[in-house]
Amino acid sequence: MSPRLSQSPSQPLSVNPPVWEHQVETTRPKTILHIDADAFFASVEQGFVPALRHRPVIVGGTEDQRGVVHTASYDARKQGVYTGMPLRQAKKMVPDAVFLKGDFEHYKAVSQIFENIYYQFTPVIEMTSLDDAYLDLTGTLKVHGKTPAELARIIQQKVYRAVGVTVSCGVGSAKFIARIASGVNKPNGITSVAAGTELEFLRPLPVEELPGIGPRARESLHQLGVFTISELAVVPKAVLMQRFGVNGRKFWEFANGTDSREIKQRDLPKQISRETGFEEDVSDQELVFEVLHYLTERIGKKLREDGLVAKTVSIKVEYSDHKRTIKARSLPESTASTDAIFRMVSTLLRETPLRRLRVHRVGLAVSKIDCLNLQAELFTETSRRETIEATMDKIRQRFGFTSIMPASQINLQKHYRMEKSGYVLHAPALTR
Repeated sequence: MSPRLSQSPSQPLSVNPPVWEHQVETTRPKTILHIDADAFFASVEQGFVPALRHRPVIVGGTEDQRGVVHTASYDARKQGVYTGMPLRQAKKMVPDAVFLKGDFEHYKAVSQIFENIYYQFTPVIEMTSLDDAYLDLTGTLKVHGKTPAELARIIQQKVYRAVGVTVSCGVGSAKFIARIASGVNKPNGITSVAAGTELEFLRPLPVEELPGIGPRARESLHQLGVFTISELAVVPKAVLMQRFGVNGRKFWEFANGTDSREIKQRDLPKQISRETGFEEDVSDQELVFEVLHYLTERIGKKLREDGLVAKTVSIKVEYSDHKRTIKARSLPESTASTDAIFRMVSTLLRETPLRRLRVHRVGLAVSKIDCLNLQAELFTETSRRETIEATMDKIRQRFGFTSIMPASQINLQKHYRMEKSGYVLHAPALTR
């Protein structure tokens, strides 16, 4: 079945786009199955309350709330409702819709059922979100004695019988091929792209179908006269890298059917910790406070980079007589927010009994670590601080960790050498 595609403009911005020689890199094909639940939140609600089936269901809040649609059932989508639409606008558009706030814990439990079913078919699974997963079937096809499409149909049936939710499936030789394929025949469809036909499948698609090509990158490619993946495939890799940096190489590889990314099976760490000793034992409590704040910055960044969240925070204060005080407490909810973690660090430090001794060493650890499911954010108010932290991460990734620092840590410059990658603490490994 051919994919539903957005149309490229009939008049490209570059009237005479350059003609480039086509280059192709090949990789050994695998069998990857991508599974995407259809209108997940709304489908879960309909699955547990049959009376809601075939009715327009909107998840995100009550009809009179300020907020936006998180998920709309296909019955609501047919009437023009889309993700991100203001709830009040959705109410005007579909007066008879059922509005629900949603229950994240409920959806998380359904996601666990998905995962349990997937493990019946392969041990190599990457759950990228509550409703989205990659399965590597390469090593298990002979065991099951069925084609990838047949296995996908069996999985669809098992999921629907278990929770009443339909899923769409895509089969391909690489992750991005499987992902694009899963969106071709929604809802409850299966699309297979046979090995060796990837370029034929990709050629007519608009460039924005490729991972990482958002509105700005799409517009930039349009300015080059590039609208389809077939046109992108013949642009020299060097040209794309000059325009988009390291992402340009990825765009070129994807356009030529190459995706070297492996299925990421998560091996969660039990804890993430950072600690450092002072060159000379200190009695300056403000300095102790600032160093712990800096360690919190490093841990928060690490959590966000790895797509993790943590529930428990613990601090360690070691004195000049080498006796330690350790205090720990769980947060109200798992988080990767530096601000939320440091508020708990501050509380624990205030509750740590003061001794008339200098501090020799301090440490910080977070534990009860779990994967970040982005949908969790849909049911909690996104704070201004979290937005700031995300922006800081981007700036640091481009210009170095110390390119932007909290004012509260300015005093650390008196005690430690500051490099682009961070302060050089007296435990060098912690400056990573």
